[in-house]
Parts: sequence; C-alpha cells; structure tokens
Amino acid sequence: MEEARGCTLGAPATYIPELANAPLDITTVALSLGDGSVISAGEAGHTFTLQSSAKLLVLAGLLEERGEEEVFSVVGKEPSGTSFSSIARLDTHGPRPANPLVNAGAIALCSLLRGNLEDKLGWLEEWATRLYGSKLAVSSRVLASERRTGDRNRALAYLLKSSGAIQGDVDEVLEVYFSLCSIEATVEDACRLPGVLAFGGVSRATGRRVLSPRTVSCVVSLMATCGMYDESGAYLLATGLPAKSGVSGIVVAVAREHAGIAVFSPRINDKGGSVRGHRMLAHLSTALGWHFALSGA
Repeated sequence: MEEARGCTLGAPATYIPELANAPLDITTVALSLGDGSVISAGEAGHTFTLQSSAKLLVLAGLLEERGEEEVFSVVGKEPSGTSFSSIARLDTHGPRPANPLVNAGAIALCSLLRGNLEDKLGWLEEWATRLYGSKLAVSSRVLASERRTGDRNRALAYLLKSSGAIQGDVDEVLEVYFSLCSIEATVEDACRLPGVLAFGGVSRATGRRVLSPRTVSCVVSLMATCGMYDESGAYLLATGLPAKSGVSGIVVAVAREHAGIAVFSPRINDKGGSVRGHRMLAHLSTALGWHFALSGA
C-alpha cells in the first residue's frame, strides 16, 4: 500500500458527479483470511460505493436461485473486448450482452428479479447481507448522481428492451441497477464477498455455506475472463488473481484458498480500474506467490 501511494496517475470518475468528490489520496487494502479474520491497512474505515464490483452480487444470487440455464439465457459468457458501457458492441453483437459483468449484462440480470420494486430492492439487500456479512446501505447521494447522469445506461436498457432481451419497465430495472451500484461499504466489508469465493462458497467468519461450488466456479471464471473489462487479459497476466473492478476505485480479487482481497483508491485508468489498486494486487500476487499459475509450484 505504501508503495502504491507514490503513484499519482489516474483521476476519479467524473461522469458520476458524486464520485468526482472522492479524496484522491485514500488508499486502503483488506484481506479476508481462512481463519475468519480480516486484516487491513490504510484508511480502512473510509466508505465508498461498490459500483460495478457489486455486479458479482446479482450474478451469484441469481445463479444460486435460478440456475445457469436461466441466467445465461439473457447474458453471454464471453469477454466483450470493448468498454464496460459500449452501446456499439451491444447493437452489433446483441441482442444478448456479451457477459454479466459489463453494464448491459448487469442491467439484463436486474430485469430477472421478481416482484415489485420494493421486492427487488429487498432481494439486493438480502444477498448483500449474505455475501458481505452485514447489512449495507445505499448511498442516497451517489444514487441521485446515478439517476441524474445515467443516460448511457438508459440507452443500453432501451436497446435491450427494443430487441426483446429484457422485459418489464425500463425505469424500474434501472432503479434496481443504480441502487446496486450505489451500495456503500468499507474495504473490510468489500473483501468478504471475494472471501466467500476464495474458500469455495463458505463464509469462514460464520462457517456457513453461502454459495454452491458450481456458482463459485462460474463467478470466479467470469471474473478472470471479463471482470476487468478490456484490460482483463493484461491484468490477469500481471496478477493471476480473478478480479472485478468498480469505477469508485474498488477492485475485489480472489486468491483461491488464501484470501479474499479488496483494494481501494479512487484514481482510475481509462478502463475503469484503480491505478493504485492494480499496483497493490500485483505486489500481493508477487510477494505471496498468489498468481494462480504459480500456486503450488
């Protein structure tokens, strides 16, 4: 973390106005370990929104409840090779989004949730509690920013609707999606979800199984191939840690049978990944031998 602090490249995501107000020097890391403990460094009490890292929540929850056949009837399984909010990619290669971790894919998954809006938001809250280990709130300020400036996501949603890829009311689907991205956490909260994945679906804090092994396999595989958007290949080559980024500056990563990792710093690159976060993950991977290709070597 201290080495990463020396890097001043990148800038906060300004297209969501509330994220542009983030303190640029915040840099923090937390690990969820096999004995159930969490260790952290830096400003671990700082809260931020999970943004696209929370797409793992809706993906895991729907795989667990509804199964692969239904989930992958509305989203694909392949890297998009384009930015996380590409409209052109959806228009030319649709109607299904490339994968569940790009914006269009997560919007499509949110359209699968059942019931009225309150039921759908309650579903998010319940799965957040299961996967992060505590009840997490939605940031009202970031949610307001998401609603006010989310025209690109609206375009994706209406394109999905026009092609028949999603059903239901577009505004309601987007309210669920914007709320998902606006869930607020600390880095110690955020590391618990990848911790569940790292230990095969079991929360080491409680000893309870949260996800089936098959759900874990699907989610971690998609993190490895698609979780860092159009820098997924370069990132995985550098770290060997399946991961998912969010434009607030969060990256969560899985070191199988070792730890769930969360790193946070709001300076992001043009692919939406935390610049300092990349450095911290590369250091952990190298120093601890956690690159998947080297594990056990």
